Amino acid sequence: MPVYNPMEVPIEIIELTPRWLAGGLAASFARVQILVSFYDGDPQLWQEAIERGETPGDEADLSFLDTMTRRIADDPNLIDDLRRIIGEFARRVGNL
Repeated sequence: MPVYNPMEVPIEIIELTPRWLAGGLAASFARVQILVSFYDGDPQLWQEAIERGETPGDEADLSFLDTMTRRIADDPNLIDDLRRIIGEFARRVGNL
């Protein structure tokens, strides 16, 4: 019977939450997905949820929501484009 010698392997555990610390592009993608999926593309709905204290930790997303509000005002097709992008991503990647 073979004898296995346990070996200590150093590992680094990286906390990936909160999502806004995950990096610029990843954080933006996560925020867009939340905005489209949970708040139907309405930044005001998310902001109100934050103000009511329903989403602890999301206070850091307020500047993103302000930016999105301005960008949606400048480009009325933006949310439809983002829905399409998120939908296409979900169809292609799914639950890998």
